[in-house]
Amino acid sequence: MFGIDVTRIRFLTRSLLRDATLRVFAADTLAARTGGPARAAGTARAQGPAGSDGDGDGSNRDGDGSDGYRDAGGEAAVDWAAEARLDTPVRQSWSPAPSRAEPAEILLTGATGFCGAHLLDALLHTTDARIHCLVRAPDEEHAQERLRAAQQRFLHQDLADRRVVPLVGDLAEPLLGLTQQRFEHLANTLDAIHHLGGQVNFIYPYHQLRGANVDGTREIVRLAGHSRGIPVHYLSTLAVVAGFGAAGIGEVTERTPLAHADRLAVGYVESKWVAEQLLHQAAEAGLPVTVLRTNDVTGDLRTGVMNTGTEMCALIKYMAESGSCPAVRLPLDFVPADRFSRAICHIVTHAPAIGEVYHLTSPGPADLPELAERLRARGYPVDEVPYEQWVQGLVRFAAGHPTHPMTPFVPLFVDRVPGTELSISEMYFRPTFPRFDRANTEQALAGSGVVLPAVDGGLLDFYLDRLTAEGFLSPPLGTSPLGAVR
Repeated sequence: MFGIDVTRIRFLTRSLLRDATLRVFAADTLAARTGGPARAAGTARAQGPAGSDGDGDGSNRDGDGSDGYRDAGGEAAVDWAAEARLDTPVRQSWSPAPSRAEPAEILLTGATGFCGAHLLDALLHTTDARIHCLVRAPDEEHAQERLRAAQQRFLHQDLADRRVVPLVGDLAEPLLGLTQQRFEHLANTLDAIHHLGGQVNFIYPYHQLRGANVDGTREIVRLAGHSRGIPVHYLSTLAVVAGFGAAGIGEVTERTPLAHADRLAVGYVESKWVAEQLLHQAAEAGLPVTVLRTNDVTGDLRTGVMNTGTEMCALIKYMAESGSCPAVRLPLDFVPADRFSRAICHIVTHAPAIGEVYHLTSPGPADLPELAERLRARGYPVDEVPYEQWVQGLVRFAAGHPTHPMTPFVPLFVDRVPGTELSISEMYFRPTFPRFDRANTEQALAGSGVVLPAVDGGLLDFYLDRLTAEGFLSPPLGTSPLGAVR
């Protein structure tokens, strides 16, 4: 409508976050339209608007918009070493020690999200523990309703187990939004903490996500290290190693120390990188810690219900409707949610919690062209298109379809990684994304009966069937309803 280039989306988003007033935003919109200079970060009063919660219950903490952060979107550079400094005491002497084999009390964050809902179900089936679920809600009744809604949406089942205890709190608040008395009671009684909660947003800058994703992790460490040395099991993302590939490093292992945060280029991934570093420091200080990294957690093998708010589901929908697939080697590293959650339950009770990293990934991922082939087999006329041409078509499409699930992800295909000519999305294509191992995971799961499957045509068809049955994918027609991008 205003003739603003898509590369200015990040600038406009961050302008709105810094100062949500019409006068300032109108001025910045004009600057974006004319290609004028970006306003310096921190020159306007800050706003802490509520963002979109993903797999968890994090919320924004009001920031001052002037934390020294500047990147390609006009934000000041981050001192990553300073951000990842723990500065939270961890006690070295605990009594009585938590029970790992037979936990009686467990804290779970992120239980209203896709992964968290599945892990809650697995914990109920594999332990006799009470599960305290941290939920952002006005009261316990509303918190319980959010937990039930997640089970109904993602697992198609009700939540009636009395062992589920809704815990009203907030990751972005001191003491997790709990009273001092409740915080200390949990510190004295919990046997394990599963930390999956956080705020997911691929456009927001790091400082906007710091409250829930980084400060919340600090508060988890504070709780765990307060009196009993409670084991912390943290769900990270394999995206934290993407900076290695952008820096020209082709291989990482589960024991490679994290580095190259300056090449990640996405505030969400940066916040996960910092949170993981905090936990590695806590492990060095003696806290029992397990870090679990994954790529795409997909529908369980019973119902196949997907989290359709993900970039992968949006990409599948766009490929089917546009009749186009980028000619790139994007790995489809799908892990079914039931296998994912069972793997976590086994690892945290059998493997030592000494700060080790586990890559919960498929032993045989597919590539994007294999998905295109499965779509073609179903009657969708999907053609492979050179990447730059495909991106141009995506940008044109998004301009006319602002509510399409793929549109919010467009900046990932046009914004550049600092110090490179790569777009953010290109960091995740083969061969740029580094090769990684699964040695710790394979060893930990040996003999468990938990098998993470390869991604083959049968699994892809299973998910496509489910997306079609839910109405997320329209049945193929004689011609693509949106017109093929050639």
